[in-house]
Order: sequence, then C-alpha cells, then structure tokens
Amino acid sequence: MSRIKTEQQQDILCLQGELDVHSLNDLWSTQDSILNGIKCIDVEQLTRVDSSGLATLIYFCNKYHVKLKGINPQLQTLITLYDLQPVINI
Repeated sequence: MSRIKTEQQQDILCLQGELDVHSLNDLWSTQDSILNGIKCIDVEQLTRVDSSGLATLIYFCNKYHVKLKGINPQLQTLITLYDLQPVINI
C-alpha cells in the first residue's frame, strides 16, 4: 500500500501522506503521466518528507518546470538547512 496519494486539480498536483524513501517508487514510476500538464505541486497535505522526498521534489521542479505551494514549516526548514531556495521553485 502506497504511503503517498496524488490528486490532480486542474493544473495542480496535490500530494498527501508521506514522501519518503518508502513511498517514492510509485511516484517515480508514474511521474510522466501524473506531471503532464501540471504547473504546481501542492505539498500542504504531506505529513512527512525526508531527504529523498525533498530531492524528488527538486527534480520534479527542475524537469517539469513546476512550482511548489503549501510548504509547511518542517519542509521549509529542510529547504533552508540545505540552502535549496535558489534551486527550488516556490
């Protein structure tokens, strides 16, 4: 059972659940189909993001030219700690 759920709302992809090393396979294997036509990834409903999840978000931002919205304080802390503001679209 996947620990990450996706829902498309027009040109926004909403992620829910845990984005970590254990949930990335499903998301990674479907990235082309779920990110086609997406302009923004809403991460507000993520309850946990580890470094592999953050790396995946950065990859998606750069490959698909999408922005992130709904960044919670924990994710913002990771972005700040790794000094990723210049490479992530917010």
